[in-house]
Amino acid sequence: MTPDPGAQLLDREGPSDTMAKTFWIVSETIGSGDEDLGRILMRNFLYTLARGETKPERMMFMNGGVKLVCEGSDVLDDVRLLAEAGVTIKACGTCLDFFGLKEQLAVGSIGDMPGSVAVLSGVPDVLTIA
Repeated sequence: MTPDPGAQLLDREGPSDTMAKTFWIVSETIGSGDEDLGRILMRNFLYTLARGETKPERMMFMNGGVKLVCEGSDVLDDVRLLAEAGVTIKACGTCLDFFGLKEQLAVGSIGDMPGSVAVLSGVPDVLTIA
């Protein structure tokens, strides 16, 4: 039987202030309609999450969401606070390459599709923020 690559992620025991959730962020904004409002909502979401008592176990950034973890992002301080609190931060390597941002990654590490599939199919709770 082949070992489950996501199994070690499920067995992780984090601090008591960590919820066993993965946040999958696939856009720079929340919602559709007005882009400025969407940016404000994303900024407020990450600000509030970073300063709240309970943090997710991990955050995965894909597609336009990778821009949030790169130099020049308005929310970089908030994502850094989350990382410092023990939240695992992963940014899609293909997405960083597509946007020409691999060298600007400022927080977290570069992930790949096999790792993303293993996490997304192996964890009990994934919340998509889009």
